[in-house]
Amino acid sequence: MRIERVRAGSQPAELSLRRRPKGRVGRVWDRILDFALVLWVLRVPLFSVLLGLALMAGVTQAQDVTLDVAMAGAPVGATAGLSRAILSLVGAVFLLWAMPVHYAARLLVETDNGLAAKVARRDSAAGRRGIAGHDWLMAAMVREVPRLIGVLPFLIFAIGAYAAIANLPTLADRPAIEAAHHQLTVLMWAMLAAAPLFYLYCVMRGRLTRVGALAAFDRVLGRWLKPVFALLGIAPRRDDAEGQLHATGRLVLLVYALLVVAVLVASPHWLAARLPLAFAVPLIFGGWVPILAYLSSVGRRFHVPILTGLFVAGAVGVYVFGDNHAVRTVVADEPAHRRTGLVQAVHLWMQANGCAEMPASCPRPVIIAAAGGASRAGFFTASVIGHFLDYDRQKQAFAFTRADGSKVSRAARDDGRFTPAIQSALDGQQLQGKDIATRLFAISGVSGGAYGAAVVAAALSGRIGNAPPCPAEAPAHWFGGAINGWRDCLESMTADDFLTSTFFGLAFHDQVQLFLRDRAALLEEAWEASFARHAGATGAPAGPGAARRLSEPFLGAPRDPAHWVPYLVLNGTSVETGQRIITTDLLPTYAASSRCPSGGPNAECPIFTHAIDFHSLVRSDLDVRLSTAATNSARFPVISPPGAIYQVDTDVVDRIVDGGYFENFGAESALELAQAIVDVEPALAPFILVISNDPQSVLTEERTARGVVVPDAEESSLLPEVAGPLGAIGAVRGGRGRLAVAHASAWLDARFGGRCPVNLVQIKVWPEDSAGRCPVGTATPEKIRQVSMSWWLSKPVQMNLHEQLEPTPDRCNNRAAVSAVWSALATRSDVCTGPTP
Repeated sequence: MRIERVRAGSQPAELSLRRRPKGRVGRVWDRILDFALVLWVLRVPLFSVLLGLALMAGVTQAQDVTLDVAMAGAPVGATAGLSRAILSLVGAVFLLWAMPVHYAARLLVETDNGLAAKVARRDSAAGRRGIAGHDWLMAAMVREVPRLIGVLPFLIFAIGAYAAIANLPTLADRPAIEAAHHQLTVLMWAMLAAAPLFYLYCVMRGRLTRVGALAAFDRVLGRWLKPVFALLGIAPRRDDAEGQLHATGRLVLLVYALLVVAVLVASPHWLAARLPLAFAVPLIFGGWVPILAYLSSVGRRFHVPILTGLFVAGAVGVYVFGDNHAVRTVVADEPAHRRTGLVQAVHLWMQANGCAEMPASCPRPVIIAAAGGASRAGFFTASVIGHFLDYDRQKQAFAFTRADGSKVSRAARDDGRFTPAIQSALDGQQLQGKDIATRLFAISGVSGGAYGAAVVAAALSGRIGNAPPCPAEAPAHWFGGAINGWRDCLESMTADDFLTSTFFGLAFHDQVQLFLRDRAALLEEAWEASFARHAGATGAPAGPGAARRLSEPFLGAPRDPAHWVPYLVLNGTSVETGQRIITTDLLPTYAASSRCPSGGPNAECPIFTHAIDFHSLVRSDLDVRLSTAATNSARFPVISPPGAIYQVDTDVVDRIVDGGYFENFGAESALELAQAIVDVEPALAPFILVISNDPQSVLTEERTARGVVVPDAEESSLLPEVAGPLGAIGAVRGGRGRLAVAHASAWLDARFGGRCPVNLVQIKVWPEDSAGRCPVGTATPEKIRQVSMSWWLSKPVQMNLHEQLEPTPDRCNNRAAVSAVWSALATRSDVCTGPTP
């Protein structure tokens, strides 16, 4: 009863409890709660900068975008100092990220009633303790935390530039890497210098708006916009004595929020051209802050979890009404009948190589397995294939000029990697003017490797004669000085910025799906536009319609042995079954000559074991663009969503994700295709070229002894219950790929061993440690440098990938692999299929 009387409002007891002084621990705890409340009120702008910090501090791909700005003011190998691009980025961070998060934070603390009541109680308590004015610590929190949040974006970019310095690879072109180091340092110091300047701006802003004409303008603006501010609930409070957020600040936030809404319906490609890469980062992280901050403030005012409600409503809406992640299809003229049966495909390939009458005299059919890895994989796949397509150039010594003006000399016969005997054999096999491209039977691609395969096929289909469909003038985004052959052409085609528009789609389009294209479609359109710019450029020796090849139907081009283009086997993964979904221009079954290698019925023997044919999942009158066929394999988490495959208008039969979930090398499909080719024509001896690009996987592979990988785990693990399963899921991609390569090598050696000099070759992106040394063979290698993997590559990363084919004095080089490929290209099939010597 006594407790009830106290609760009912016994005035003396209540006052005595209020006035009882707290201990030091209690006062410290109160301050912690005060600070937590301020941060909770500011959770939206705070989350924006914390997410940006996590990205720039921990993700190599994000750090790599700073190189685009750092190197924009000069050629690759020159020193530019404080360039216009660096200053422009500082301005973009100021306007698009720092100002919105600061203004939004100031709006939240100035309009939050709960925080105002807390400040009033603190001020009253300070007055009772005889302290003049108000509680200085609480006032400092409310005043300084928004300013510090506004300063953080500059520090975040400084951290990203600093981390990018540590990621710079070791290059033979030392001036280029020294210039990159210098420019990143300039960018870092420019951002660090901008941080205190922005803080000073925050301090002076309130004072400037109370002076003369600025004060009068702000008052007039406030009167004009008072109804709007009142309607939106962002009008100044009556007890806002300091008036930290003036009418101009509220108007800036309002205009910025409206511009973000406009971005939702604007073309991301148009926006990406004006805010590329690093310039897009401030908008991506700052764009949603005003709108979400306003919604959070309304939610606190009415005690309704609006942000949580919107998230739940969005999830329920997608479940009920569907999403915008359907695989893009096009109506085509009987696409199923434009696919080639395997028996016919083998015959057409032999015709292209002038050996249809004598299959044993054919060269070895080359099947390329291109591993996944976004633009890193696409660029490296294109670079390696282009290297061998430049056979005529490699026969003679040549020199080229880098973008920095330095000249590089190359010795004859690819720096001695093929002998006069190999050259003689290759020249003798190139009958009727055929080139190395006719040796390529198919490319089995995964993820970024699938994109590289699509670009190679599109470029080969658009060539006139043996000339690549590129102009001589090098594009700005490629590291080279001029385009002098297939390798240069294919590299420049795969080095463009495909990241910015995709991330605009992730940050804006896919958050308000409705009728908007999703980020997978934006990625495909970016590929199509880039290829069209190259193949359609003035001076490009391309055939008619070449510029549109990536946007044309996948099965639209008829197969012509006189203009040979390799078949494509693009590997995705089924969400429903976990099996491969293969998008290919080959018919999925054939009539086996003996026992079906894949274990199916002989009459309809599947080429690929336990795999789903993509075109069997869609209507018979539908096809996909070549770019979409590549995306069917390149749907890695975050960057691209799972693609819904509609059998009819409202029936989703399956969803397709990245092929790397199943096996990241494409080697399993390459092996099955090789087995089927041998079954169709036993006189042929397929050769598999594996193009991998993950340095960490290579390091794991090099720790293999007697077919068993020796693991080397970290001694400690953060949150092993979470990190363990996630790490295993990530590592199995490469593990299954290495297993598939081992199976392919074992089968080829069992079939042709003892006769063929080589049956499978793997060309790799080799690892290097933090000091730039080769870590292969060391007992305890240091942590290796990461090679950026996103839909954009900085010029130093491009140069690093390009130099992977150059001989080096250490063990980390592809000299032996390149020599083995030339040897395989020079070997006729009858050498491998003849009697064992």
